[in-house]
Order: sequence, then C-alpha cells, then structure tokens
Amino acid sequence: MKKVFLPIFVLTWIIVLTGLWLVQPGNSSSSVLEYVFIGVLLVFFIMGIYLAYGRIKRKKQGLPEEDELSRKVAQKAAAISYYLSLFLWLVLIYMQSHVIINIKWLFSTGMIGMAIIFVISWVIINNRGINDEK
Repeated sequence: MKKVFLPIFVLTWIIVLTGLWLVQPGNSSSSVLEYVFIGVLLVFFIMGIYLAYGRIKRKKQGLPEEDELSRKVAQKAAAISYYLSLFLWLVLIYMQSHVIINIKWLFSTGMIGMAIIFVISWVIINNRGINDEK
C-alpha cells in the first residue's frame, strides 16, 4: 500500500506548493521562465497521476507492486541520469561564471533538468530493455 500512497502524497504536495508559489504576494509580473517551470510541473503531475493509476490497477489485478526488472530499470536509469546530471551542473556552473544568472534560476533549472534527464533515461531504458551485462 505504501507504493500506491507515495505517488498520491507527492502529487498532493506538488499541487499545494505550486498553488502557494503562484499566489505569493508581491509578484507583479511573471517571466517566461516561470511559465516554463509551471509547464514542467504540470507534465510531472500528469505523469504522476498516470503512474499512480497504473499501480492501483496492477494492485487490483493481484500483480506484484515491484518486480526485479522494474527495479533494474530504475537503478540503471538512476545511474545514467546521475552521470548526465553531473554534466548538466558543469554546464550551468560554466554559464554562471560567464553570464550573470540569478542563483535561484540556476538551482531551479538544475533541479528540473535533473528530473527531466531521469525521466528521459527511464523511458529510453524501459523501451529499449536491459542487456544482461556480465
């Protein structure tokens, strides 16, 4: 049941925190970057709903919540996304040293970039499959 509860819990907090972020007093104008971040959050929210629905559906069918292949796919995707995220941070730090960039923008872009890299690597590995490396 924990595996079904966690995505719903995270989705609820995404809605609450995004709502609090949008209704901050003193925010007179929104930049294009804020709209991009809201769009990315909406995409992750929709993906979370899809994953939670899939887990609930599999639970009702009596299938196991997590099998060995899904664990291996997640582990391989995490390893690849960690490696690629290091390069993302190197690029962002290089940009920050040559261009004046707000630190909040830098961190938020890095965090969202890491999430996007993980999702892309998970989708590719999930579709391609894992070769048994011996």
